[in-house]
Amino acid sequence: MASFEQPKGVAAAFVDALNAKNADSLGELFRGDAEFVNIRGQRMHGREGIIMGHARSFAGPLKDLEFALDQVDELRVSVDVVVLHVHIRRARLAESAPDEPSLEPTVLELVLVNGPEGWFAVAGTNVVQASALPSV
Repeated sequence: MASFEQPKGVAAAFVDALNAKNADSLGELFRGDAEFVNIRGQRMHGREGIIMGHARSFAGPLKDLEFALDQVDELRVSVDVVVLHVHIRRARLAESAPDEPSLEPTVLELVLVNGPEGWFAVAGTNVVQASALPSV
């Protein structure tokens, strides 16, 4: 299991797991009772749900995409609680089909807690970055 001394290490490892298409590695970033809501609004319960949900996505809509960490904003709530807003750029892999999903940047929000084994996510949500959406 991964261990992080700094919260931003969790964000970098999340993007690394996305690029490796490794749902198990991604799941290890979350506490066992964590919750995650993906970009499609699908809610994943617990580490196992997060692993299963991402495994499906890696076999489907995310399989031909690569991800780059653009920026990480940290809001320290307390000594042991941090909220990260992780800005992620997406691009198609060279060999991907032309009908892949849109490539708007996303913002991943992670709520992290610090415990004896380091920083772990307890909640996460991924959304399309508002600046990438058409104005209303």
